[in-house]
Formats: sequence, structure tokens, C-alpha cells
Amino acid sequence: MELNELTNKYLDIVNSEKNRENKKYWDNADERYLVERWRGRSSRRTDTPYTMAMDISGYARVLGIDCLKYYSDPETQLKEQLRYAIWEYENIDCQRYFEDAVFISFGSVFEAAMFGAKINYLPAQAPWYDEQDSVLKDKANLLKLPPFDFYRSGLCPIVHEYYGQYKKLLGDTPLDVMFPLTLRSPFSTAIMLRGFENLLMDIYDDPEFFKDLMDTITGYLKEYATERAKFTGEPMTPGMLFNDEISTPMLSNGMYEEFILPGELELARHWGGVRYWHSCGVTQDFYETVSNLPGLKMMHIGPWSDIPRAAAVFGAKDIAIEICVNANRDMYEKTFDEMVSQLNEIKDACDGKVRYSVRCDGIAVLFSEEECLSKMKEWERAAKQVFPG
Repeated sequence: MELNELTNKYLDIVNSEKNRENKKYWDNADERYLVERWRGRSSRRTDTPYTMAMDISGYARVLGIDCLKYYSDPETQLKEQLRYAIWEYENIDCQRYFEDAVFISFGSVFEAAMFGAKINYLPAQAPWYDEQDSVLKDKANLLKLPPFDFYRSGLCPIVHEYYGQYKKLLGDTPLDVMFPLTLRSPFSTAIMLRGFENLLMDIYDDPEFFKDLMDTITGYLKEYATERAKFTGEPMTPGMLFNDEISTPMLSNGMYEEFILPGELELARHWGGVRYWHSCGVTQDFYETVSNLPGLKMMHIGPWSDIPRAAAVFGAKDIAIEICVNANRDMYEKTFDEMVSQLNEIKDACDGKVRYSVRCDGIAVLFSEEECLSKMKEWERAAKQVFPG
């Protein structure tokens, strides 16, 4: 399908009655919040929305997307993101909102690449950093890092190229091109640069180095946000902190408060708030601390975290929560009745207490495409039965 045809079809979705109806579920529908998988911030404590999304490897299987080309050719990324958005609209019946904008994405490695991390591009999934060749395996390399350059550091030159090409390809099409925000937190980025085990040992063996590393990363992220605002002419926007590695028992809340929180607080003050804090880990021990981040708007609650406690803590401060089920355990392995039972437990824990949404996320094709789509439809039916809107 040619780009003009894809663009027109996507704009028809954006302007559809269904999309206008879905908009009423979210209080961030008019914010520029695009990453590869759109995430809504629920405006509701009852009649709450549910959403579903595959990961890029799932779309690669279902739609035949060549990920090597997707992450190396701007026209391919633009076409394919429109194609899988159209597929979502046509095949998934949920409250996902479609924005009048397109995004540029390099997955989870954008921040680590700023510091020189080696990036591996893979045929059927998102890029990943080289875990065997950490940039800061030798701690002395921290002193050798060059200053951040918005135009030259890491993938920044490629992002600028994509941005220019998107603008050229879309011409006068009424679709905004979103210049990327950073996603990974300082701690998550530090793991990619130093290695998880090394970094945890640094907390005990060399806390001064750990602090210097976190300060350096925080500084880069602040400068990126400042330069992005200048380049786009947009005001500074609240940022995002993706922290999949913050979880008990690897970290205690005390360790988080002492070693990791200072950088997140500095970023929150610089950005003017935190739009979204994310960890798929076991995070209930961190709820109270995270809820005090300045301007926090939404908290991710993963499949292993305490949902009733999240409803109490975040509901008291009117911070929305996004509850994600585990696609493998809760979609592939559960029967329809078990899905309904789980979703009713979530509803009972949250209704009337907190603004919340329920999400089946990161869906991969484990076996055949047909089985995957069948189980997605089954979970969709269960969600629609419990959350009719």
C-alpha cells in the first residue's frame, strides 16, 4: 500500500466516530505521548477502558514487517507504523485512541546509545544493546565520555534524519511528526552501560562512582529535553521514566530512595513533572515513594504487583494507574472464565477508588498467528464483558 493511501486511511480512523467516542476515556488524548505502543491515562474510576497491543515482534510476524528495514529506513518505519495502527483498528476492539500524529522510535536503546553503547539490530524485533560489551565495563571510561550533543550523540543524527524525511514524505498532510522524548530512566540506562550485576555491586562497593554515573546520565537527559524544546519550539513537557529493573527483591525501597530517586526528582523538576513511571517488576514496596514524585500523572502496575494497594495509594492522590496483565500467563494460558474472574478481581479492587485502565500488552506470537489472534479475541471478549464502557 502506498504512503498516500495509508495516510488517508489512518486519518479516516483518527476522525472516525469510534475514535471520538474512545477519546472520552482518556485525559491525555490531546497530549503528545507517542511511543511505539500508545498508552492512555484513564479519566475514569468506573466504566473504565481496556486496551491491547502487540510488541513489534508480534507485528513483524502478523504483518511481515522487516525490523532491520524498519529501524534503518524512515519511509519504511512511517509506512509500517501506519499499517499496524490500521491493523489494530480493524482487528482489536478496545478503547485505544488514535492520535493525529506519527512517531520516530528506536525502541529501548535510544538513551544508552547517547553514551556510545553498541546497538544490535535484529531481524524480527526491536534493537537491543550489546550486553557482552558494556561501555562502562571499565569504570574509568566514565571520565572519557564526551559532552552530550543533541545533533551528534548516539542515534541523534539518525533521529534528525528521520524527522526531516517524515516531514518531507508527509508534505502538507495534517499529521504531526513527533520528535522523540526520552523514555528510559537514569537507572535503566546505567544498567545498559555498566551491566546489572556490576551496577548493583557499585551501590555497595563504590557508591561515589554510582552517584557520578547517575548524575552524568541525568545531566544528559536534562540537556536532551532542553535542546528538544528549543529545536521543536514546543514547551518542555513532563517526561517518562521506564524502570523495568526496579523491583524487589533486587532493590529495596531504601536503596531506591538513597541512590536512584535523586536523579528522578531532578528530572521531574526539570521537565515540570513525570507523565508516566513504569516498571513491570514487583513494585508495591515503592508505591509511596514513587507517588511523591512531583507532578506524577500515571503509574504502571505490572502483573506481579499489589493492585488493591496501588488503588489505595495512587487513588488517594488522584494519580491514574495502568494495570497490565501478563500476556503469556493471563491470555495464552487462561480459559475465558479464568480471564473474566481475573478481570473482575481487578474491577473489585479498583472501582470507585482510583482512575485506572486495564491493558494486555507486549503480546508476542508464541506459536501460530491464528492461535495468537484467537486468544486475543478471547481476552477481548472477557474484557468487554467486565468493562463494557
